[in-house]
Amino acid sequence: MADYEALDFLEQRVSSLEALVFGQSEKDADYPKNSKQKQQIIDSLLEVQAKINTSLAGKKKAAQLYEKLPDLKKYLDHRYTDEMMLSDDAREETILSESEFLEKQAALYQKLSEKQQHVNSEHVQGIFSQAAVPKYTENLQTLSQVQIDQQDALATMSEETRRLLNAYNNIVSLLSKQFILWDEHVTQLELQAQKK
Repeated sequence: MADYEALDFLEQRVSSLEALVFGQSEKDADYPKNSKQKQQIIDSLLEVQAKINTSLAGKKKAAQLYEKLPDLKKYLDHRYTDEMMLSDDAREETILSESEFLEKQAALYQKLSEKQQHVNSEHVQGIFSQAAVPKYTENLQTLSQVQIDQQDALATMSEETRRLLNAYNNIVSLLSKQFILWDEHVTQLELQAQKK
């Protein structure tokens, strides 16, 4: 009877390991049962166990370390260290020293529980319900389309503005050149008039 229980336990362990290794994928697709693999998983596990045992043979410290792992886990648990380090009086003193903070937290919790009825109201629940999602999805799609249209219009307007600025700059540049020529011509005429 105990052999069957051990075998069932081993089957459960192998199944959990397969779930960890393969996840949601189909393990029989990658490793079909009827394929002629050179080595089965159980053989690999036995080989690894044998290697671990041979590597620990004659090494007392490593074997002792494996024996003390449960104690180490127990000592690393913060609850154990709290129980070991703090007496009831010390715990009481710690709680009393944090009483102001705990009272503030209790007041905040009280406010939260008072306002929970607002959070659980029909209006708020309606926003987040599954039935409201398609309605808001349509609104979001409409807003997205409006934003895309506005971005296109903005791009067109930016291009038109750039074109107008280039035309303006060209006209101003031509006028400046014309005014410089007229200024030179007027200056020459003034010089000629002074000579006469």
